[in-house]
Amino acid sequence: MTELIKKPIMHDAEIGIVSQAHLMKKDAMHAARSVETVDDLFEAQFAAKAQKTLKSIINAMEESRKKAKAPMLEIGRNIDGIAKDFVADVVVEEQRIAKLLGAYQRVERDKKVAAQRQAMIEENKIMIEQAQKAAESGDFTQSIDDAALAKINQLREEVADKHDAVEGVKVKTTTKFEIVDEAELLAARPDLFSPDQSKIRQALKLTKTIPGLKTWEETKAY
Repeated sequence: MTELIKKPIMHDAEIGIVSQAHLMKKDAMHAARSVETVDDLFEAQFAAKAQKTLKSIINAMEESRKKAKAPMLEIGRNIDGIAKDFVADVVVEEQRIAKLLGAYQRVERDKKVAAQRQAMIEENKIMIEQAQKAAESGDFTQSIDDAALAKINQLREEVADKHDAVEGVKVKTTTKFEIVDEAELLAARPDLFSPDQSKIRQALKLTKTIPGLKTWEETKAY
């Protein structure tokens, strides 16, 4: 199938870091590497200035990254929107037919399973009858007679006729769910709930002691 969306021409897009940014980084890294200890006010003030410079470069790069990527993201969003709008009604029809066909395939599969089960029961009866005949005659070397073999073959052909599913069509059954009572579910299956880190962080603002949690503090300057 040919491409369905016109590709945007972006071969001329040049991506790189401006020379001024390289100079800013070089100076900032030189000042930062000279900070080895912070033992007095002078060293603390120098470290604070070095950190501020580093932070400003980090923030500026983040802002520049977002601005540089914005046009391409907009193109990507437009492509996604066009594609989604184009196939919206196609998806609805495909899913509708998939459900109909899936239901049919499943019914036919069940027919075949039921027919196979019944055929196996009938075959077992025939084999038992043949075994009884052999016991009555005392000849346990005799093979199944033609009538019994013909009946078995007929049963197997009938099984094949019971299955009219479309060849090559796969069926996948998925279980859907909706939580109607979260408290009841939590009480019955707490293993289905995982900790929410954002809620934990909010709780730690009120207390540092929560059963099941190990807490500690880290100090950073910013």
